[in-house]
Amino acid sequence: MGLGVISNYAANVAHRNLVASDASATNSLSKLSSGKRVMNARDDAASMAIGARLNAEVGALKVATTNASQAGALLQVMDGGMSTINDILVRVKQLAVQAGSENLGTTERGYINNEAQSLLGEVTRIANDTEFNGVNVLNDATVTLNFKVGTGATAAEDDLAFTLVNVTTAAAGLNLAAVDLSGADATNANTAIPLIDAAINALQTARASVGVNQNRLEFAAQNLRTVSENSENARSVLIDLDVASEMAAFSSKQVLMQSGIAMLGQANQMPQNLLRLLQ
Repeated sequence: MGLGVISNYAANVAHRNLVASDASATNSLSKLSSGKRVMNARDDAASMAIGARLNAEVGALKVATTNASQAGALLQVMDGGMSTINDILVRVKQLAVQAGSENLGTTERGYINNEAQSLLGEVTRIANDTEFNGVNVLNDATVTLNFKVGTGATAAEDDLAFTLVNVTTAAAGLNLAAVDLSGADATNANTAIPLIDAAINALQTARASVGVNQNRLEFAAQNLRTVSENSENARSVLIDLDVASEMAAFSSKQVLMQSGIAMLGQANQMPQNLLRLLQ
């Protein structure tokens, strides 16, 4: 190529390469400052699309995990209330056995019956008062609550349904209205004992159903946490930046910029050197 003073080909090439190096360094700085490998669709369209879907899925999984935790808290409230009721029924059973002894008279059995009736009233009060977020959970066995523990809309796959229980003294299996420990002899007490035993058994059946649901929820929450972790890792591989690798690339681009600036300066001096031929 001939030497000329009008067109400086070397300077043009050096300038073009310098612009490219500056753009690359700027892009690296953007990635390093954001922590993302994919800043926009042109960086990696496929990764951005998949990463966006995974990001939405991870967010939904975290909410589903919270839902499972809240459902577990509700069941824990139910079990706590029934545990207290169980203690009350055990005390009533003790009173019934005591009233069944012939060493007591009418007056003593009257005292025992007063305590028993007071305790049975407390059973109903606890059942009617135990609630979670405004929902009574121990006095209506016809209510079913659905908890969203998945990220889709298919009930069989994404929802867990739990039916509440009724453990008032008027509930089926716990009907203790006929319990009467008073009287001149042990007749009423002996009649009440099997009623109390049946109530205790019915209560344990209800507690067992709550325990089953608690275990199911725990496994569901464990699975949600595992899926969330793996999905987050997959999203990170696609979107997140390898800082060490990008920092090495940025250092290389800085060297190219410095070299480009130096070479552009040298190229701009070439026409001045040609002037010496005219002297």
